Amino acid sequence: MSEPAENAADRGARRREIGSVLIDLVVPVAGFYVLRAAGAGVVASLVLSSAPTTLFLVYQAIRRRRLDALAVFVLVIMAASVGASFVTGSPRFLLAKDGWFTAAIGIAFLTTLLRARPLAFTLSRALLTRTGMAARFQTGSWDHRWATIPWFRRVWRTATVLWGAGLLLDAAARVIMSYTLPVDTVPALGGALWAVTFLALQVIQHFYFTRKGLWNSLLSTANSAAR
Repeated sequence: MSEPAENAADRGARRREIGSVLIDLVVPVAGFYVLRAAGAGVVASLVLSSAPTTLFLVYQAIRRRRLDALAVFVLVIMAASVGASFVTGSPRFLLAKDGWFTAAIGIAFLTTLLRARPLAFTLSRALLTRTGMAARFQTGSWDHRWATIPWFRRVWRTATVLWGAGLLLDAAARVIMSYTLPVDTVPALGGALWAVTFLALQVIQHFYFTRKGLWNSLLSTANSAAR
């Protein structure tokens, strides 16, 4: 692939990522407060503001001609939350749904410890590849390192536990907020919590990798190969 084509592909990937963030985070929160300001009820505002995310999942499934497990889980939890909220008249089931989503992702991280490669390993390698940094961090050698270097395996397993535990704590906080705080404050706080959790886990992981010498090991190997 030529360099202009690669740049175009990178720009397209960034646009898709930004669009996903807008649909998943910004639109539901902003939509909720716009609807509330217009006089809509709490349950109706939560349902309608979540509609773009639901429609986007359906669109993606139709476009890809498949419905992955996460999409099914999201749609099932959404439907159950909406149904429970209308039956009970309480919006707190809907407010707590983000906590169940986050808990499912945290559990997914932890269950991959039983697989050939933990999720932190596979996601990090995929991210470095997508951002054009695969060669710099020698991702092509990671499978060999995994098979031959015990501390390399231990670092990635620990990182996976970090993300799994961190996301479960985030999920618990979301559920607690949903059932204890005024309903009109929860969407904004929940949106802010995404950023806090993600940045905190990234910073902790970075310091852990630095302390263990992971990045230095990969970069020094790359520099040696370039000489």
